[in-house]
Amino acid sequence: MESSAPPELERRLQTRLQGDLRPPVGRILYVAYSGGGDSTALLVALLSLGYTVHALHVDHGWHPDSAQWARFCQQQAVALGASFTLLRLPADTPGEGPEDQARRARYALMAAQLEQGDWLFTAQHLEDQAETLLLQLLRGAGVAGLAAMPGQRPLGAGLLVRPLLDVPQLVLRDYLEQRHLPFLNDPANADVRYDRVRVRNILLPQLRDLGWPHAAANIARAADNLADMREIAADWFSLRWQRYRADYPEFSAERLSVAYLQSLSAAAQRVFLRGWLQKRQIPVPSRERLEALRDTVVQGRGGARIQWEGGEAWLQGGLLRAWLQPRATAEKEWEEGPWCAAPGKPLPIPGWQCALRDTPPDGFHHALAERFAETSLYWRRRRQGERTLTGQGQHRPLKKLLLEAGVPPDQRADVPLLWDEAGHLLLILGYYTAPWASAPHGGTALCLWNAGTQSTAGRGVGST
Repeated sequence: MESSAPPELERRLQTRLQGDLRPPVGRILYVAYSGGGDSTALLVALLSLGYTVHALHVDHGWHPDSAQWARFCQQQAVALGASFTLLRLPADTPGEGPEDQARRARYALMAAQLEQGDWLFTAQHLEDQAETLLLQLLRGAGVAGLAAMPGQRPLGAGLLVRPLLDVPQLVLRDYLEQRHLPFLNDPANADVRYDRVRVRNILLPQLRDLGWPHAAANIARAADNLADMREIAADWFSLRWQRYRADYPEFSAERLSVAYLQSLSAAAQRVFLRGWLQKRQIPVPSRERLEALRDTVVQGRGGARIQWEGGEAWLQGGLLRAWLQPRATAEKEWEEGPWCAAPGKPLPIPGWQCALRDTPPDGFHHALAERFAETSLYWRRRRQGERTLTGQGQHRPLKKLLLEAGVPPDQRADVPLLWDEAGHLLLILGYYTAPWASAPHGGTALCLWNAGTQSTAGRGVGST
């Protein structure tokens, strides 16, 4: 007689959903649905447990059969009882570049679909977690990288949830067989050009053959242990950051006191610098480049600039500043002229976006008062000997403001400046927002940010 007990996948998933996860009652649960076996198993298990599910499928457009795969996913989702949305990557998204480029583009598309309180479920399992730790280990990552994938993290306005990180892939495959569920096989999963494929199909099987049959489970457990250390480090930084902000209220979050950094031990300097860069949504440098940055701080070498993949820092006047690289502000291909931040009006600066946001989170470069969203503003470069009006009607040399804002000398001629009709400087893109023009804390704001650091989800103001 066939057992009436629910399949193991559904039991384990239900335990998570009724235990530490507890998704919002009555909300639709979004699922990243590639059509492959893992996401198919997760989608069907959630539906079988009675949840309302919306499938999101991203068509990369890189494979000749990708449109056919998208149709398959739509037909399957509808047949199973889930609503469905098809998302397409832009045509210029690289298909042969680093693997994380495709991942970032995928998640950005799905993040834009989420509203406040929405959850997006993905089907990464125990072996995926083990692969991630091994990849990070081979890259020389620190504790944050070796902790691999977190069980949940913010994504856009919502939350990304990975409920299967402790579930072996065999459980998912058994579920597919029990339910007689069709799924797609992406040939990229066997393409050894990709690092993850080599770890999955070569390295992990070799570890099992060499006498570690539970290698994947043990490696994934190590990731859990390291995640505890990552959380402790994050808590340490949070407490230190609050104390720092209280002790140095005159400095914005974009600038660090070199004297404060010098007061810390070498290890604490590394942890604090990593935490600060992560808070700023700036890629953390390698250990070698981080040591070069720390050495610059210790020596207090004014005017020194340190670059790494994705970021750059500049030490000047006892302050350390950092920003994303490459910066749109360093580009000269942008047009001066009038601009109104109304729906459908893009920013004239490559790589930057804007949107009206309620209670903007940390990490945005600029949060202007809502009143500027419908006014006539102007983008232009600096002019020789130019002065700007302060909110109190006083004139101030723009040269001095650019220096205080930390704009490197070689970028001052081309950094985009936003002005109002009365001649007030509202912001220096990426560096400075006039205090009188900033949005009040907790209020609606006109936010401007580099597209590589924030989700584009907003309330309809134009973006590039």
